[in-house]
Formats: sequence, structure tokens, C-alpha cells
Amino acid sequence: MKRAFLIAIVTLGAALNLSANLALPTIFTDHMVLQRNQPVPVWGTDDPGSTVTVEFSGQKKTATTDADGKWRIDLDPLKTCTKPQGLTVSSPHDTLNISDVLVGEVWLCSGQSNMQWGMNKSENGDAAIAAATHPLIRLYKTPNVFSSTPNEKINSAWSTCTPEILPSFSAVAYYFGKKLHEELDVPIGLLQSAWGGTRIEPWTPPCGFEGFDSLADIREKINPMPALNKNPKADRQFPTAIYNGMIHAHIPFAIKGAIWYQGEANRRDGMLYVDKTAALLKGWRGLWGYDFPYYFVQIAPFKYGKEDPSVLAEFWEAQASIVDVVKNTGMAVVSDATTLNNIHPPNKVVPGTRLALLALDNTYGKNVVSTGPTFKKMKKPLFDGNTLKIIFDSAEGLTTRDGKAPDFFEIAGKDGIFKPATAIIKGNSVILSSSEVAKPVAMRFAWHKLATPNLMNAAELPAATFRAGECL
Repeated sequence: MKRAFLIAIVTLGAALNLSANLALPTIFTDHMVLQRNQPVPVWGTDDPGSTVTVEFSGQKKTATTDADGKWRIDLDPLKTCTKPQGLTVSSPHDTLNISDVLVGEVWLCSGQSNMQWGMNKSENGDAAIAAATHPLIRLYKTPNVFSSTPNEKINSAWSTCTPEILPSFSAVAYYFGKKLHEELDVPIGLLQSAWGGTRIEPWTPPCGFEGFDSLADIREKINPMPALNKNPKADRQFPTAIYNGMIHAHIPFAIKGAIWYQGEANRRDGMLYVDKTAALLKGWRGLWGYDFPYYFVQIAPFKYGKEDPSVLAEFWEAQASIVDVVKNTGMAVVSDATTLNNIHPPNKVVPGTRLALLALDNTYGKNVVSTGPTFKKMKKPLFDGNTLKIIFDSAEGLTTRDGKAPDFFEIAGKDGIFKPATAIIKGNSVILSSSEVAKPVAMRFAWHKLATPNLMNAAELPAATFRAGECL
């Protein structure tokens, strides 16, 4: 009996030691950047009923773990700090020390292959990599994982941006962060979570699909969520699967906003993509707890085999509609920096920089032009029924990048047959006419999958695909 009692005591003691489990999410590592000027959640696990203390930048806060051993502490908004600091998390069981922590701007960088595309495969990548010693830019690359249940851990860590670390990191994200760092002069944290070839549905959390009648079929698929382990290529496309594997564990790590480059895999969705984007943001913003900004790239022109040329144009139209339908969003157009026979245009400076312009303008209040000419309205001149006048916003210095007449404009009469139009710039407008259309009632611009129109504003930002009129 005595021996059995001693064994029981030892076993109990071992169990108690094993149960001591002060832990942080894997997004908290050395070299990280914490978001400035807003509450910063710090959370994790320990034994139920344990007292956990977080200390950082002069703040010291305490919480008690709940019955499941979970705890969360929100640090008060932090000021920008370029000097490395230490974050300490302690409990009666352990003390965790995280070093070289900066305070600045943190952005989630997500999407499919054009966001995942590494610096080492991009145009002039070698020279950019060689010059990429940026102590105040920090990078986190999420491994590509899908799951039928939410993952709590991710096998990665923050790194300082150096020529050794940068080659496989997202080129779009890097150029975005580099531009922000140059303009804001603060530390930048780039949280990459992107996977080539993926649709938008697997990035969306279950709660995002609620409330959309058009997405009822997706809700039925995930309720209940099936096990995913038979066909990795297909299973990663299952709704919520990549959210579970690559986003869930990062929430609610404080971010300023998100950039997104995706859509090639959803290009046949047409206007349904607007609802799918709204669902993605409803889910992400709801779980993070605030309506952070979301800036995305309109996918580039590409031949897409024998596919009808209007399929991509209709998708571009849907992407442009997102800005009108979903608040705090913006779209970067890259039709002037594309390679028509390459679905991965090697020039990643353009999309990264234009995403940064959207953030600098709309999020940070800088005096920059962030969009090209955008359609405002169409009207017929009073004394000439043979022309259409297209009026643009963001059209100061309206011109063309090659000095020629604006191209890729078409007009149609009531028969709905579109003909190439002669286009003349007048102020912030373009006047359209065609000898083949006597009384035009409709127009469209860049309505072809290979359209690389030359119309731009003085900021050298291109106009996006659109259409207007009565016969549509």
C-alpha cells in the first residue's frame, strides 16, 4: 500500500507538472512587430485558474485563465517604437520572454499565387534582394496548410528583412511594405498567408457565409464540416479549409489591415464574387473585431486559352463593384504592367506599390493619388446625337501613356452590337464616336481578357474596365 501510495503521489506530481502549460500563439515570436495606436491583444493558455501577467513598454496587466485554461490581455494602444523591446509573459508555472519587438504597422498579406510569388522569381528580383537589408521591416511566412478544424498552432516565426530571408517571401507584400516604410518611417510587419491556385471560399471562416442567400449552398457543405484527408489538391479548395489552417491561429493578433491578390481561380464567378468577398470580410472583420481596411489587386489580363474574352471582363467588373458594395476597400489596377502569356506577371513592384498608395491615401491620410480614372457618368452632348461623353473621377491630367488616342473603347446602338470607337480626351472626359454607330446608347471600355488600355491620369495610374448604357 505504501509503495502504491508513493507511486500515486509521483504520478500526480508528474501530471501536475505536465499540466502547467503557459503558452502563447505561434504568431508571438522574437523580431515581431506589434500594431501601434490601437489595443493589442495578447493571449494564450495555462492551467485553469492561473494568474498570467503581461509586461511590455511600461504596461503591466494581469488576467486569470478560464476553466479551459485560456486567457487574454489587451494592452493599451502603443506608440511607434523603433527601439527593440522585450515582451514578458509570466505565471506561477513559467516565464516567457520575447525579444527584439518593435511597434509600428502590421498588415495581413493574403491571396493566391500572385501574392505568394517570391522575390526570387520576380522581375529584377536579384538586385532588389541584394539591397533588402531593412532592420525595421519584419516578415512572417505562414506555411501552406489546410484543415477540417481550426488549427491553433502554426509552424513559423518572425524574421528581420535581410537578403538571406527575403528570396522566397511575397514580392507584392515586400514592395507594399517597403513603400509604407519609406513614406511613414515606422516599423512594418508583413504577415504573409497566401497559397497559389486557391479560391476565395477556403479562406473564409464559417461565420462569413452567414446571411448571404447566394452562398446557401456553401453553408450546407460546411454544416457539418467533413473530414479532409483524402485528396489534398481538392480538399484545400473546400470552403473554410485554408482559413482553418492558415488564418485562424493568427486571430486576434492586432493588424492595421489586409491586402489581397486573388481571383484567377474564381474568375468565372462574375458578380457572385462580390458576395464571396463580402463574406470573406464579414468573417475576418467579425473575428478580429473591427472593420480594418482591405485593399486588393484587380487580376491582370491573360489569354486563358479559348475562354470567351468577356468572362474576364465581367469578373473585372465584379471586382470593381466590391469598392462600392463593401466599405473600407480599394482596388489597384495593373493592366499596364502585365504579361499576356504569363498568368504571373513578373513585375511585382507595380501591384505592391499601388496597394501601398491605396493605404497611404485612405488609411494614413497622405496627400497622394491612389486610383486611376474611374467612371462617373455618361451623357450625350446637347447638339450631337452621334457621340457619347464619358466623365471620370480621379482624372486630373487625363492622358494616355503612349501619347496616342485612348484605346479599347467601344460603343453600340440599340441593337447592342459594339463597334470600336474613336476617343478624344477633353478635360476629365472622353468623347466617343463611330461611323458605324449612328445613335450610340451604350459603351464599354477594355471589355476583353487581353485589354491593356492606355488611358491614365497624371499620376500614371490606369483606368479600370467598365461599361455603361441602355442596351446592356
